[in-house]
Amino acid sequence: MGKKNNEKVNITFRLNEEESEKLKRCAAACGLSAAEFMRQLCKGNAPQPQPQAEFWQLMHTLYEVHAAFKKCVPHYPAAAETCKEIEDFILELQQAFTSPQRFEAGELIEKGAV
Repeated sequence: MGKKNNEKVNITFRLNEEESEKLKRCAAACGLSAAEFMRQLCKGNAPQPQPQAEFWQLMHTLYEVHAAFKKCVPHYPAAAETCKEIEDFILELQQAFTSPQRFEAGELIEKGAV
């Protein structure tokens, strides 16, 4: 079996000042270096900006509510279903607000976006 070549290749390209600043701002908003931001785009991932503090406060509150319902399960077994719903909701929020969103360059080209 062949080894995957993970060696990084240096690529140089030119941006004007405005484009360079925008790249830096976008990368920083996502908590990434400009190089990692570009790598993610090349892989078909659109990095997401890091969520605001309020998002993490909301998540903390949801974890607390989940923990409270979990304590109720021995006395009220139906609370297990509510726990599952909260877990699913937490996963949905994490996926929507923290995970890179996939895109296909071919689809963008077909739609005339590129």
